[in-house]
Amino acid sequence: MSRPLEGVRVVEVASWMFVPSGGSVLVDWGADVIKVENPAGGDPQRGLITSGLIPAGTVNFMVEQPNRGKRSVALNIAHPEGREALLKLVETADVFLTNYLEPVRRRLGIDNDAIRARNPSIVIARGTGQGPAGPDAERGGFDGASFWARGAVAAVF
Repeated sequence: MSRPLEGVRVVEVASWMFVPSGGSVLVDWGADVIKVENPAGGDPQRGLITSGLIPAGTVNFMVEQPNRGKRSVALNIAHPEGREALLKLVETADVFLTNYLEPVRRRLGIDNDAIRARNPSIVIARGTGQGPAGPDAERGGFDGASFWARGAVAAVF
């Protein structure tokens, strides 16, 4: 049985749960997702200890679930050689998936202009905690905090 995204390549530069979970759904639909992680520790979620529920040295399903089925490469994209390696991957991709904030992406040299300069037809998909526009667009956010700060208070009425 063919899957709808077979033949689609995604380069993912994202961390924690929200956007990597989206990448895992793309894998489920047949996409080839390449997750780019920092060689100094990888996705910060890898180091998350949750109330002692996950013994050291065992499988951490909070990391495995949103990253299942992906290929992974460690690149220091703050370094020119690592950034160039990422941009070479971008040249071969159909989608660039990220949750890095725009100021961070500009500083790293992987903002929309840099990505499109290497691959004009690429789809850029960005997940944010506060949305793409407005006064908090360049501020980070985690799902629970962003939810309560942006209207969940209405749920108490």
